Amino acid sequence: MRSTFANEMETSRRSAAGGGRIAGPATAFALACGILLSSGGNADADQRSYVWTYEYSTLEQGEAEIESYFTLSTPDQGKMEGQTTAQHQVEIEIGMTDRFDIGIYQVFSQAPGEAMQYEGFKLRARYRIGEKGEYWLDPLIYAEYKGMPDFAEHEMETKLVLARDFDRFRLALNPTLEFKFGGEEEEVEAAYAAGIRYRVNDLLRVGLEAKGGEGAHYVGPVIAHGGERFWTALGTAFHVGDVDPGKAEFEVRLLLGIGL
Repeated sequence: MRSTFANEMETSRRSAAGGGRIAGPATAFALACGILLSSGGNADADQRSYVWTYEYSTLEQGEAEIESYFTLSTPDQGKMEGQTTAQHQVEIEIGMTDRFDIGIYQVFSQAPGEAMQYEGFKLRARYRIGEKGEYWLDPLIYAEYKGMPDFAEHEMETKLVLARDFDRFRLALNPTLEFKFGGEEEEVEAAYAAGIRYRVNDLLRVGLEAKGGEGAHYVGPVIAHGGERFWTALGTAFHVGDVDPGKAEFEVRLLLGIGL
């Protein structure tokens, strides 16, 4: 069966050929909106309940999704003005099999008072082990590579995603190892993220997340809304205890996902 996107493109091609001219900007924009809204109807999007913590989920084979990550962080929770850094990541996810998907990120950041700059790219892979409910904790393997624009430094991140549903509640735990190499010093750092959420209804989910690593630990609420075609999640991270120099005291992140 042909996809909705393919049908829309064929219709557009025939219309252009029959009319002998290329559609104007308004028509093209309307067509693009129609494709975006109609193509997600059967998509099994990577619907997220958390902003820092990954769940036991991958895209189905042949499905795709666009995700946007917008993160604000500040070293001084009491005075954010002039000290807040913004980071924007855009990801395209593709389901390679029903258990395995990949993601390609483009990462941009903006320091206080400066222009937005290209920070690098990321390549991510996830593989689900078994089926949901087969084990006491549902396991997923996550691996990510981050490259700088000049390839001078490299980062690798691996994590084990463990999750379990208890009726309307969901628990998730992500123990993580991060490797940095190629610069003046090579580093290995252990980190974690964990969350618990409650499904209020088919669209609304609320919860609490914690994350941390060497020199900083955080906790904060999260709220998520949406279904398989379109979803969004908003979460905060308030520091717990002392924070090492250079670490953020407060972060807020907004996720947006659109199934294609």
